[in-house]
Amino acid sequence: MDLREQEYVVALAEYGSITRAAESLFISQPTLSIFLSRLEKRLGTPLFDKIGKKLVPTVAGELYVRRAKELLMIQSQFQGELSDLISGSYGRLRLGIHSRRSSHLLPKVMAQFRAQYPNVELSILETSSSNMELKLLEGTLDLILSNRFLQEDKLSIFPIYQDTLVVALAPSHPACKKTVLLPGHTRRWLDLRELRNEFFILQQPYQATRLFADQALRYSGVTPQRVFYIENMETAAQMAAEGVGAAFTMDSYAKYFTYEKPVYFFEAGDPDFSVQIALAHRKEAHIPKYMEVFIRLVRENFNR
Repeated sequence: MDLREQEYVVALAEYGSITRAAESLFISQPTLSIFLSRLEKRLGTPLFDKIGKKLVPTVAGELYVRRAKELLMIQSQFQGELSDLISGSYGRLRLGIHSRRSSHLLPKVMAQFRAQYPNVELSILETSSSNMELKLLEGTLDLILSNRFLQEDKLSIFPIYQDTLVVALAPSHPACKKTVLLPGHTRRWLDLRELRNEFFILQQPYQATRLFADQALRYSGVTPQRVFYIENMETAAQMAAEGVGAAFTMDSYAKYFTYEKPVYFFEAGDPDFSVQIALAHRKEAHIPKYMEVFIRLVRENFNR
């Protein structure tokens, strides 16, 4: 299958710029410009309007891009099936992952994976849960690692790790002495009512950790009166270490945080709450042998 025409148009729609699209396709700007002009002439209708410096798809362009993505998804599935049929040792794997998780997980996994499959092209997209899921369903990613899935009915999900919410406090905070170790738990648990008058450092509303923190606060009957919002969870935990207030993060992140000053992490909210970190791919997608191996390596390293 040769779908370069479809790849070119999808890139133009994604980047909104002939220059940036050409760079992503590793072709020259004049080549892509001539291609677009000839294609629009052949189709008899423009696919893009130029608004300011940005290319914006016309109605015809939106139709073309939608169908092109479907063809590219079919091509990706065909290539995966053909690669696996021939030898299982060639192919590509496009992974979506949160940037905070990639630093401690990917180096070891990539080293082990490349040792087994040196000819499989591995590319990484660090982005939000919702965006990586969208790109997975569009066919521009093959596998995503997340703790939040919005369209599970369209996905095949491979559980990796059961994560818990933790609250971060400075060691000198009085509430640290009021924690308990619950049966079956590895971290001590803190009743958030001990922090009812505390200054809280929370994530932004669109972040999954904020959703879980809000659930824990509601469970404990605590309404924060003084709040500071920040996206970076490691910065929030360091602020807690400095005694600024109480911050939330996930246990899977906390175990890899490092600070100049010590910080204590305690489970909080519903003691039975946990969230599943999992790898997912499209239900209809072909799973080559090398992807199965990658999933196994992620699970082994995550739980090590």
